[in-house]
Amino acid sequence: MAVRVGLSGVLGALLLAVLLIDDRMRGWEAVLASHVVALVARTETAVNSVMAVMSFNEETGDAVGLRISPECTSGFLIVPLLGVTILILWLSRRTSVWPLVALAVAVVMLFATNQVRILALVVLIKGLGFDPGYYWGHTMVGSVISVFGIGAALVAYVLLTMRGVRR
Repeated sequence: MAVRVGLSGVLGALLLAVLLIDDRMRGWEAVLASHVVALVARTETAVNSVMAVMSFNEETGDAVGLRISPECTSGFLIVPLLGVTILILWLSRRTSVWPLVALAVAVVMLFATNQVRILALVVLIKGLGFDPGYYWGHTMVGSVISVFGIGAALVAYVLLTMRGVRR
């Protein structure tokens, strides 16, 4: 019982932190995106983590800034996973490490998906120009990447959690 209370307290604190420090999380995602984009898209990048803006050089030589807004962050996708993990800890007969492993894997997958989405957006803007690149990168390709990434993260979460519940 003490383990469940302790783990629930830690996860509850994480849930509260995700909600309270959303702006810092978006800044962290912008910093990470600037490194990923610089490495993979081979372009100079800059970042303003306070405003959650990652900028890069377009092929024309102009700098383009992308702001990671509250709707673009992976942070809010973590909130339901934290809540479900707390419920699983309380509803299962025995305390298992598998829901925590599942949570960690799903969180990493969600952040990685968002980084791939941002990278695709940058590559398309660099290749097609701002307006068509932003449309295809954000609306079309980015949405597909998000749907598949979120789906894969949820499947991994369920499979890993069920592994622990079955045992």
